[in-house]
Amino acid sequence: MPPSAFEAALDSHGRDNPVYRVGMYVPTRGEVARLPVDDLRGILIDWMWESPSELIPNNEQIAAVRSILAERPDADDPELQRLIYECDEYLKV
Repeated sequence: MPPSAFEAALDSHGRDNPVYRVGMYVPTRGEVARLPVDDLRGILIDWMWESPSELIPNNEQIAAVRSILAERPDADDPELQRLIYECDEYLKV
């Protein structure tokens, strides 16, 4: 995501708003490759389904996330498989 997308999201939702909006955090490729699945799941689900319009991921981004997840050494973990399934479901929409 370009920095301008984050700036636009902050502008539209209020920079001084004390309420934290879920979906405002977009993980890096490195985080997708290395974060524990339990930590990554919430980040990715919020980004896919709860992000403000300025940060909604496109299919290319989610396909890249899915590819990184599938290449992880723990790709056979059932929880990681669930996350890959969530990416697949997002790509169907």
